[in-house]
Amino acid sequence: MKAVIYSRVSTDEQNPRSQLQVVREYALSKNYTIMEVFEENISGSVHPLDRPIFKSMLNYVKDVGAEVIVMYDITRFYRPPAGKVVDALSILRNIIDEYNVLIDFAREPEIEDPLLAELWRFLKSWISAYERLQISMRTKYGLMRVKKEGRLYHKPDLIYYYAAWLYNKDLRDVTKEEYYNARRQLYNIIKKYWDDPRYKKSRIIEILSNNELKGMYMRFPKAPRKYITIYRLMKEV
Repeated sequence: MKAVIYSRVSTDEQNPRSQLQVVREYALSKNYTIMEVFEENISGSVHPLDRPIFKSMLNYVKDVGAEVIVMYDITRFYRPPAGKVVDALSILRNIIDEYNVLIDFAREPEIEDPLLAELWRFLKSWISAYERLQISMRTKYGLMRVKKEGRLYHKPDLIYYYAAWLYNKDLRDVTKEEYYNARRQLYNIIKKYWDDPRYKKSRIIEILSNNELKGMYMRFPKAPRKYITIYRLMKEV
């Protein structure tokens, strides 16, 4: 996932670089691709949308399609005034909805305000649920797009690998038509061994990997090699 880092420190805080290092390490541990880092020296009591660097970051997020904003902890996002703790959640939700971005935090904050601490506990649960929803939606729409383009969208089987090798394509670019053409060809290759009593059916895949399908297995060493793979093909066709 494409990510940006937002690091905020107040004028009286020390060693902002150590905070940034923690956030970088956390982002890498989550396999985020760091697109840009935004550093701002401003009080946490200033509304996020009133901060020049924070607003620049949001514009950047929108321009490059970043998916995650990573911060040290929730206090880097906002320290709302007394009686306005719930505002932090409202601001957060508006940013997430408007910019279609997840906000992630690298550390548990040390919070003395019991209301802000309660907000953090709720926020952690909400962020986790939102992240699961985002992953689910990306998967759903990704499959819909692939299906609309006429490409396959299931876990690759032997036919899938054979089609990619036959048409010299990446696995994700194999079309349905190419898949079914490859299926017929692969069936005919296997059939000459399948119907010949001189060959044990359990060893056909081994024979193919050293002969007709040698090139395919050299390109795709993870392609299936189990007997059940060709058994299903011969029974289904």
